[in-house]
Amino acid sequence: MSKCIIIVGNTGTGKTTEARRLMRAVGSMEKYIYDVNNEYKDIRGAVFCEFKEFLAEAKHKENTCILFEEATIFFSHSNSTETIKNILVRKRHTNNLLIFNFHALRQVPLFILDFANYIIIGKTNDLESRVSAKFADTPKIYNAWADAQESDDRFIKIHVKLN
Repeated sequence: MSKCIIIVGNTGTGKTTEARRLMRAVGSMEKYIYDVNNEYKDIRGAVFCEFKEFLAEAKHKENTCILFEEATIFFSHSNSTETIKNILVRKRHTNNLLIFNFHALRQVPLFILDFANYIIIGKTNDLESRVSAKFADTPKIYNAWADAQESDDRFIKIHVKLN
C-alpha cells in the first residue's frame, strides 16, 4: 500500500466516513488507530492506543493502516514531529497506509505534503488569507480548498493527487 493520505474538513463534513471507507478498502491489513473521540470503536481487529503509546508503537508498524485521528494534537507536542517525520520517511519500506485527519487546512504542516500522495479537502472554517498565504506555492491545493468552500454540498470531498 505505502501511501499517505490527508483528510481535511470541519466537524460533520464526513472525515470519519472517508477514513472508514479507506480502512475498508485495505481489507485485512492491520488497523492501528489513535481515536480520541471513540468514533472507530466498531472497526473489527483495530488496535487503539493512548497518545504516547500510539507514537511509540507506530514507529515499528509494518503492513498497517495507521490513522492519526485529530492529527493536530500530534503536532502540538514538539517531540512528536520528529517521530512522525520518521514514520513518513519509512512508509515506503514499511508498506504502511498513513491517514491524517485535520479540521482545518491551516493545521496541516507543510512538510507532510512532501510525503503525501493525496489530500482530500472538504469544507473548513479557514480564513482565505491564511490558506492563500500558506499554500501560495501549491495552487492546486488552494484551488481545491476554494472550490470546496464555494460548494453548497456540506459533504463535498475534492481529491487532489500530490505524488
